[in-house]
Amino acid sequence: MLIKLSLRNAKRTWRDYLVFFVTLLLIAAIMFSFNGLLFDPDIRRLQDDSAIMAVMLGIATFFILLVLTWLLQYMVRFMMSKRSREFATYLLLGMKRRQISKIFWGESLVLGIAAFLLGTGCGIFFRQFLFACFYALIGKSYQLNFCFNPAAFLMTVLCFFGCYLLSLAFHHKKFRGMNISGLLQADRENEQIREGNLIIGTTVFLAGFAGILSIILVLTFFSRSLEGGDIVFMMLLLILSIYLMYWGLASLFSLYLRKRGKRMYKGTNLFLIRQLSSKIRTMRFTFGTLTVLFTLALLGCSFALMLHRYQNTEINYKYPFSVNIVGNAGDSLKEEEEVIRRYSPDADTLVYKIYHNGSTSVKDYYYAHLKAFTKAGTEEEDNTGTPGLIPMPANMWGQYHAEDTFMKLSDYNVLRRMLGFEEAVLSGDGYLLQTKNRLVRELGDGIRDVTVPVKGKELHLERIYTDAFCQDGHNGSDYLLVVADETAEAMETYYTGLSSMIPGQLPDGLENALWNAHTEYSGINASGTDSMSLVISDILFSETLLEEGRWGYTMMSLPLIYIGLVYLCAALTILSVQQLSDSGKYRFHCRLLSSLGLRRRQINMTVLRQMFFFYLCPVIPAVLISGTIAWIVSGKFLDITGLNGTFFHYFGPSLVLFTGIYLLYFVAAYVGFVRDIWKE
Repeated sequence: MLIKLSLRNAKRTWRDYLVFFVTLLLIAAIMFSFNGLLFDPDIRRLQDDSAIMAVMLGIATFFILLVLTWLLQYMVRFMMSKRSREFATYLLLGMKRRQISKIFWGESLVLGIAAFLLGTGCGIFFRQFLFACFYALIGKSYQLNFCFNPAAFLMTVLCFFGCYLLSLAFHHKKFRGMNISGLLQADRENEQIREGNLIIGTTVFLAGFAGILSIILVLTFFSRSLEGGDIVFMMLLLILSIYLMYWGLASLFSLYLRKRGKRMYKGTNLFLIRQLSSKIRTMRFTFGTLTVLFTLALLGCSFALMLHRYQNTEINYKYPFSVNIVGNAGDSLKEEEEVIRRYSPDADTLVYKIYHNGSTSVKDYYYAHLKAFTKAGTEEEDNTGTPGLIPMPANMWGQYHAEDTFMKLSDYNVLRRMLGFEEAVLSGDGYLLQTKNRLVRELGDGIRDVTVPVKGKELHLERIYTDAFCQDGHNGSDYLLVVADETAEAMETYYTGLSSMIPGQLPDGLENALWNAHTEYSGINASGTDSMSLVISDILFSETLLEEGRWGYTMMSLPLIYIGLVYLCAALTILSVQQLSDSGKYRFHCRLLSSLGLRRRQINMTVLRQMFFFYLCPVIPAVLISGTIAWIVSGKFLDITGLNGTFFHYFGPSLVLFTGIYLLYFVAAYVGFVRDIWKE
């Protein structure tokens, strides 16, 4: 009898909470798909450090399980309160509390099992899309594979039903203490409106707003000096500030009602404001949590797009040659060149020299004008007129070589032809500056006035080139000066370089052979000012570095998207279920409005406006907060990486995706709500 009743109730429940059921299905599908990345043997063979992906996805899963547990716990409590009158009827009919508990557990498990099975079934197909995207991000080809992964399935079962059973067990004790009177009043708790102290409420709201404003100011003016602990503190302050804002927001509505604002009595505004004020006061913690989830979802997707754009552009820019080798001044690198010719006869290879003449004119200008070398938050200058510089530790390599680095024009043009660039032209009394694209904006026009002393005369800058040239210590650090051949030959040799373009993929065994041939480490350490991706090594293999870079940044971006999707679906589910569950109460309100002369279309528009404002309550603060933070961070990110684009390239697509999912949930909730309030 109890089993039959549980099945009947489960059938009815999934119709009443279809949005919740669909969200469980989506979460199960997404979780099963991402768990497939963890246990897929082909992916494990792609990289030796595939454990990084397991760690990153494990961290993402932890944060997802926290929200999933909260969602399930919230929904279980919500369903219990909405069905309290039904449980009271069972008690009146003579059922024991233990029997009612078994009925609720049974129907809840049936609902969860159905959602899980359908979700994992859908997850098999969603897995193909996810794997195709993953392989595309790391530059590999993928063939459809619908095989079932038992390990991923078991992991999903443990995570999903672990949270599910934990949520049910958390509320199990409530069945032991329930009584008929309490159950009859349980579904009316959200209707209580306590005005509270308006002064305290307004003060709390302003405190929350001040906390968010302080975070924005710190990110704007002091972001370069922030450390890991500071970022964690700011995240906690952001979450606390959001909760404080909602804690005091209802007081502002109450203050508006008391002051009787001019627009309060226009149309149905009084009804809308009163209903919205009631909802915010009774759901302020929930609204705060939803805003946090929306904010994290939007920021996570935006940061993932930043990383994706970087890995597709700047990593290729950093390593344009197939192979780069650096050696000491006396090294010929002939043995390394022979190895390349032996493994790849069609390779285009050049061995060249980098020179110096003791000058540091350009280096000094870079030190004085780049943001990387100025102390954060200060414009103080020393007695030379140079802004305060960041002191470098004595035991750490410097960003730049000790002196300005020079290259022959002929060698420079050979390397440019290898990369497919046009030849550079130089007169006898000038020099060319080869530097990174992201640094040109910081250098300003003053760089064109910097002269370089050579053999008793001053060379003037003729042109600046910003093409990809491998400038993290090999072909100079951030910059390289190109002079006429006869001018360079009069200088001292600084170190030896080798650059090679190998058609197709690197031959098997080439990397090991080159390392065996390169027996003496150069000790030429100059890192440049790149901070996103930096490799200090005598030999650089672009194919390997690009593959590792794509892998690493994909490992950071995928968990952010994973978290963002789950958080977004969970938050929208709470909003939708809250509205759909109130349709029975609003049936009386709508009929009352109909008796006052409003037509059904007008009432439906009033309901639409109410739901629209209800949905916007947690969304608008989330969009404003996440948009402002993404705008500041993206500006810093563009300065650091040199990416082309604007804030809208990252936050825009995230907001479009967010809006699309938001509208789907909103339309589904509105259609269900209107259907229920007019149901006879």
